[in-house]
Amino acid sequence: MRFCKLGATFGVLNRRTLAFAPGLNLIEASNESGKSTLCAFLRVMLYGLSTRERGTLADKNRYLPWSGAPMQGTLELETEDYGNITLRRDTARANSPMGRFAATHTGSGDEVPGLTAADCGEALLGVPREVYERSAFIRQTGLAIDPDAELERRIAALISTGEEGASYSEASAALKKQLNIRRSNARNGQIPALEREIESTETALRELRGLLTERTDAESAVAALTAQEADLRSALAAHDLADRQAQYRLREDARRDADSAAREARIFRRMLEDSRVPPREVLEENRSRLRTVDDLDRQRQEAERKQADAERALQDFDAGGKPPALRPVAFLWLIFLIVCVAVLPAALLLSLDLSAGVLYGSVVGVVIFAALFALEWMRGREKARLHAGERARLDAALRGAEAACAALKAQAEETMETVYAAIPAGDAVSAAAYVHENLARYDTLARMETDARGKKQRYEDFPAPDLKDVPAKPVERPAKTREALQDELDRVIARRVEARSRMDRTAGRLQSIGEAGELGAALAQKREQLAEAQAEYNAVALAMETLERANAVLQSRFSPELGHRAAEYFSALTGGRYGALTLDRAFHALATESGESVSRDAALLSRGAGDQLYLAVRLAICDMVLPEEKHVPLVLDDALINFDDARCHAALELLCKAAETRQVLLLTCQHREAAYLRGREHVNILSL
Repeated sequence: MRFCKLGATFGVLNRRTLAFAPGLNLIEASNESGKSTLCAFLRVMLYGLSTRERGTLADKNRYLPWSGAPMQGTLELETEDYGNITLRRDTARANSPMGRFAATHTGSGDEVPGLTAADCGEALLGVPREVYERSAFIRQTGLAIDPDAELERRIAALISTGEEGASYSEASAALKKQLNIRRSNARNGQIPALEREIESTETALRELRGLLTERTDAESAVAALTAQEADLRSALAAHDLADRQAQYRLREDARRDADSAAREARIFRRMLEDSRVPPREVLEENRSRLRTVDDLDRQRQEAERKQADAERALQDFDAGGKPPALRPVAFLWLIFLIVCVAVLPAALLLSLDLSAGVLYGSVVGVVIFAALFALEWMRGREKARLHAGERARLDAALRGAEAACAALKAQAEETMETVYAAIPAGDAVSAAAYVHENLARYDTLARMETDARGKKQRYEDFPAPDLKDVPAKPVERPAKTREALQDELDRVIARRVEARSRMDRTAGRLQSIGEAGELGAALAQKREQLAEAQAEYNAVALAMETLERANAVLQSRFSPELGHRAAEYFSALTGGRYGALTLDRAFHALATESGESVSRDAALLSRGAGDQLYLAVRLAICDMVLPEEKHVPLVLDDALINFDDARCHAALELLCKAAETRQVLLLTCQHREAAYLRGREHVNILSL
């Protein structure tokens, strides 16, 4: 299997993509740029993200995207069993980051059968997560291998014909549990209780015999303790002289610290100036402008909503139509008025015999019908006027909303042009990142300058040492610390007082202890009870011993094979300086220099040599544990940081050799690896 391409929104990685090639992939990145995050992302994509861990250092909290976006990622793989596939994990629920999983064939999108979120990594690599992390997944802080039952089973299966599911550590733990039932610790259980009773009785008998000579011993002790007290007081006086001389040296150290801190602050400020970073005030102003742009965008969205509401209101108003100028009843009054006006003159012209009442009623009717028609006409005019006024108001509201949208958009564009004029960025996201990054650098500078001022003030406040009555020649400080000497002096004084009081207690103790015969009989009975309880304990202990002997036989086959392979790698890494390497079942290592017979504990090696030893063990475990047909990729995060140049080159040669059969990802914060490997075949150099 090999990694082909990834895309991640994970921790500091924000929508980051990276493509890998077969062979050795060297990934250069500065500190805190995401190397360890990239390694964690690969592990999570293969084996998932645990949601059971709690606290700020739990992976689900530690790798929350800095951008605030949901945690998600894709990983394209080339596999032996499934061909080219793409793994996807993203966050569907806030309490289950990276909880949604999909595995598809790259290019087609067809689901890969048999791969689930839980067993994906083991199906592709052929090993569980615990084994992968202790073999081919190498971090700078995790070179040393801690024992793991799963890893132990797999290694044992390679060098024996036993079951892969059998683990010595688990069987041993079961037997130890049985032992603890009978004797859980030094104070609980039947055996410890009997032992305490026997010890108490034996103590009483010894005390009975010793009380007779205690007074003479106490007198001798008082004399010896008095002389010891004088020696301790002399040693404390020597500490006083050495402290006054050390005070002067501490003041000089404070001065050097202050000078060093001031120099580092100047260098950092010069670096900012050389990088042509805008002044902090400019960055603060543009950060405020970017926030203003965000506020303007939100205001523009609200204005657009209001514009849409105004458009709908005007459309709905127009859809209602104009009100009629005159209602039908107005036309009825008009007809009555015309009839009355026409009939009355006709009656007069024809000399019809009409009474005065009829004529008077006709005139009144004409007046009434005329008034009713005029009233209806005025009502129609008022409704038309109100309709026109309401439409004008809605139209004005629409034009106002459109003007507000245009003004907000223009203001935002004008503000961003001001930002682009001061910040070398092409979009708002890049500008915000640039401002954030460089304000952080200014904060770092401020902390450095504050630290420098604090150290300078500490030096200036440091009291000048008083060298009066102190010899110029350095005073040899006693091997024991002042606190140890004072504690010992206090104990000596207390012992001297106790020795004097012991003489007074002797007579009373002789009367309170009792008869020697009764104590002897009780002691014999308790010893018999202890023998019976011990027999049961010994039976379980015998089973434990038998298991350990069986384990020793297994270890005699396990250790040489793993040690031999690791020794070959360690010899190559150290230029042949170490020729042999032994490992016990707990992966504790002993290294032997070529031509020497005495082995050295790994803890006694230098930091770099220790890292090289455990890198050799890691590579050997990869050879023994990882399935050969899976071609499990090897991932190393700053694993060579403590190597000197020569051993770094040797390690790179080993990794190039390993890259012939498996893909290797080497992440580093240095440039020497790239300088050494540049131009080599099957070496791909990337930057994060």
